[in-house]
Amino acid sequence: MNNISLIFLALILVFLSSCSTDVDVNGEWDDIPIVFCVLDHSSQFQYVKVNKSFLGPVPASVMAQVSDSLFYENVSVEIKEYINNNQTRSWIFYPVDTIDKPDGYFSSDRNTIWMAQMNFADDAIYELNVNINNGEHVIKGETQLIDGIYLIKPSSLQPQIDIHNYNGDSEYKYNNGTNGKVFQMTIVFNYLEIIDGDTSENYKSIYWNQAKEYRNTATASDVTGKFSVLAFYNLLTASIPPAEPNVKRLVKMPNSIEFRLAAADENYATYMEVTSPSNGLVQDKPTFTNLTEGYGLFASRYNISLTKPLSGRSLDSIYRGIYTKDLGFADRYDHYYTAWGIN
Repeated sequence: MNNISLIFLALILVFLSSCSTDVDVNGEWDDIPIVFCVLDHSSQFQYVKVNKSFLGPVPASVMAQVSDSLFYENVSVEIKEYINNNQTRSWIFYPVDTIDKPDGYFSSDRNTIWMAQMNFADDAIYELNVNINNGEHVIKGETQLIDGIYLIKPSSLQPQIDIHNYNGDSEYKYNNGTNGKVFQMTIVFNYLEIIDGDTSENYKSIYWNQAKEYRNTATASDVTGKFSVLAFYNLLTASIPPAEPNVKRLVKMPNSIEFRLAAADENYATYMEVTSPSNGLVQDKPTFTNLTEGYGLFASRYNISLTKPLSGRSLDSIYRGIYTKDLGFADRYDHYYTAWGIN
């Protein structure tokens, strides 16, 4: 090796020895507000969740266990109502810590949520205003309410629901109102278990989500859906284990079957689609927010439900039908049912 090569090698070694292998992946500390509020026209109280996110020098699993890392100390929350571009009303939200947060990844010793009781007006626009640390962060967003949704079938005047023909379908129908983008019906079956003759109610429910429906947000129209009766009975068989000798089951009266319709506006629907797990090879998804100076969501939803007893023929099918006869349900002439006038 000649002298020039030796000198070049020495320079490389000096350069490498002067380079640090420590990399600081955290930039300068900067908190980012995270705000969520979904107005629900069918609910008496409305809620706003305000948190902060940030980078730090310790693992996220450690920082998440410190409640002070998640909450701002100085927060004011207000929602204003506008009709024809004129402010008509406003509501000041107050903090509450009475709603328990389940144990998990994040600290559960504190769960501050801002709450207010609101009543709404048709054709209004609602503006969310969150002020953090006396103007250090001012987060705003706008939304319109979902309005005019109602169930058509089953009818509120219908005394009982009949689900017994294995070869048929059970139909439901609703009007989608305005400003709703995505709709989902959930069928809920409610029943009781009596163990060793204990008369106290052991209440259980089975939830069956139907396919989502995406509609035109500005047009009110009737929407018809249906589910297979055979699939309903197969669901009961798959969800309820065969009864033990000491267990008696009863279809809950008068709340045997529930039709729960949930509706969400376009912002809510987009947010759920963007944040849902990816099914493809590409895992990255765009970040969605409709708020200024922060991340989160200000949207609207609507929930409506109808609860009815099952008919005597349906009770008979559940009691002795080929799919559910081993589940231990009482026959239709049990005194529990006759007391409710089921025939």
